[in-house]
Formats: sequence, structure tokens, C-alpha cells
Amino acid sequence: MTDEESAAVQPCVKAYDRVREDEQWGEDDVDLPFHPRRHQDIWAIRQRTFRKFQTIAAAMPRGIALDIGAGNCWMTRYLDCWGFDAIALDFNDSPADGLRAGQKFLDAGARFLRVRAGMERLPFLSDEIRLIAANASFHYASDFRAALSEFERVLIPGGMIVIIDTPFYEKAADGERMVAERVVLFRQKYGIDQTLASRARYLTFKGFEEIARSMNLRWRLHPVWPGVARKYQEIRGILSGHRVARFPVVVIEKPKE
Repeated sequence: MTDEESAAVQPCVKAYDRVREDEQWGEDDVDLPFHPRRHQDIWAIRQRTFRKFQTIAAAMPRGIALDIGAGNCWMTRYLDCWGFDAIALDFNDSPADGLRAGQKFLDAGARFLRVRAGMERLPFLSDEIRLIAANASFHYASDFRAALSEFERVLIPGGMIVIIDTPFYEKAADGERMVAERVVLFRQKYGIDQTLASRARYLTFKGFEEIARSMNLRWRLHPVWPGVARKYQEIRGILSGHRVARFPVVVIEKPKE
């Protein structure tokens, strides 16, 4: 990252770290997604999306794999284990919940690079990456179209983008309600302003389809069973008119030349 980029994201990193520390993410909770120490309900859903991603990745030729929004690098170490040349990318390099926390996996024998950068300006040559996994991170992009364009630029022909654990809604009103509730909570609990609290956003199925069509992207959506508890919440949301987010696995392929 340039000095200017680093300075621009610093307020976001500080706010993010404050919330994550209060909610007890990170630190000693790195053996993920199957052995979480906390937030078991959330990780139960992410285990299912991870298994779907694992199935998709298993069928791919090996090459360079980029873990976007890698956090403590728990998924990056799997990419390495599966035979990819793995790179963890994040603009948060904290030792508790960011890139420096990945040192635990490197010390245990994993091999991957760690790169501090944002997803909308990737420091890689064009046609270089085989697989991009946006792991619970794509909804942090300030411009979805720009991020997808950058992902496509660095992919080799035949390469693949997989968006995992990003919230999708049927209607934008439900996503806006979620963001508004978070803005109020973060302001009251942490004194975080609206701009920072609303940085994590959402997608709608229709909105994503329109972006993909306008960019001539070939994509597939894989629904993932969320578990009984979450399915009950989905049904209640439909009946009440306040739908909850769904977390499909979205696969985008770059055409071969």
C-alpha cells in the first residue's frame, strides 16, 4: 500500500479492531473454521460454505491462489495445504486478527506470502492468478464493480473468482435495515461514526446479476444449506417481511482465450 492508502484505511482498521476485540474475535481463535473457540453459531454456517468452496477448489488446476480479506490467514493455510501457491491479502496487519496473526501457521509449517493491500488495487500483474477467494470480505469493497474488474484483470484465462460468506438479500430494503441497525449499535456502543459503521455492506441477487451482466461475466450461484437454526430465522423473516441475509457461494469464471 502507498502511504496515502495506508493513512486512508487507518480509521477503518482502528474501528474494526476495536469492535472485533470487544466481540472476542481473533487472538487465540485461529484453528478455523472447524474448531472455533467462540461464535460457534456463525462458524457452523461458515463450515458449510467452506466445504462448498473446498469442493470447487479441488476440481481446479493448481497455480497462484489469492485469499482476499485473509484476516489471520486461516483459509490461506488451507490453500497452501491443497497445493496452491497461496497469498494472503488484507489491509489489516494486526497481530491479533490481521496478517501478522498468520505467523502461527507459518511457524507450524505452512508456506504462503502475506501482502498488505486493498482489493480494489491489487499489486499483481495481469493474467497471473489462478484462483481468487474473497473470504467474508467482498462486502467491504467500496465499489463492487471496481473490485470485480480488478479481480478479473489479475486472473489468468480460465481462472476463477469465488465469493464466500458475503451477505445477499432479496431486497435492498432488508440490507439497508441491517446496515442502519449496525450504525445505531456502533454509535451507541463504540462511538463509531456512520461512515465507518456502514463500510461493511451487502449485495442483492438482482444487483449482482446486473453488475455481472454489464461486465460480461459468467457466473454461477451455489446455495448452501444454512442449518436448522438459520433456516428457521429465514422462514420467520419471510413471514414477518424482514428477510435475513443468505450466504451463497458465488463462482465467476474468466473465459479462456
